Amino acid sequence: MGYHKLLLTITINIYNFTVFPQSAYYQSTFHLYEDKTLKRLVIQDDALEVHFIEMNTFLEQWHRGVLKPLDGILARWLLLLGMVDARKKKVYEKIYRDLEELAVKDEHLLQAFNVWKELSLSQEDVIAYQSRLKYILDEEAKLEDVKHMAEQQGIEKGKIEGKIEEKEKTANKLLANGMDIDFICKITGLSVERIEEIKERLIQSRED
Repeated sequence: MGYHKLLLTITINIYNFTVFPQSAYYQSTFHLYEDKTLKRLVIQDDALEVHFIEMNTFLEQWHRGVLKPLDGILARWLLLLGMVDARKKKVYEKIYRDLEELAVKDEHLLQAFNVWKELSLSQEDVIAYQSRLKYILDEEAKLEDVKHMAEQQGIEKGKIEGKIEEKEKTANKLLANGMDIDFICKITGLSVERIEEIKERLIQSRED
């Protein structure tokens, strides 16, 4: 690959301490400048972008109500990152609650939040979660099997009923032509009792 095809390099540095005390912002972005001219490079040559994010400044501004996470996607993701203090083994409850509300309005944040909750489970919780998930999947599979069996039984029942109906129609025609019941039994496979019922119904329809 030729150098002209190289893409912009972006570096993101996240700190839990203050890097630039003179800056009031929790995020600082830097690009390349030429020392002599003190001018930024032209777009074609501006191949480096460096970000510094100070989590302590970010959380301090969030606690003071300066930040509105709904106004920026970066703030929402930094809240997810800052929700847990690994050194203190602590989850900040207020950030957790706020993230739950924010996740309702941000599909990607909701997915990440749910994955985080799964990864944060203890071994006992993981086992319980997996057992519950397996139970739910098993129940869904059973319901799907029952539904499939019911559909198949419905199809088979329809076929059987269709065949019986055809046999009864045949028996009805043979009776109308004066054939005896034993002969019709052999031809259709219907019982004597059923053929006699069809014969009575035929006689009644003629009388009507």
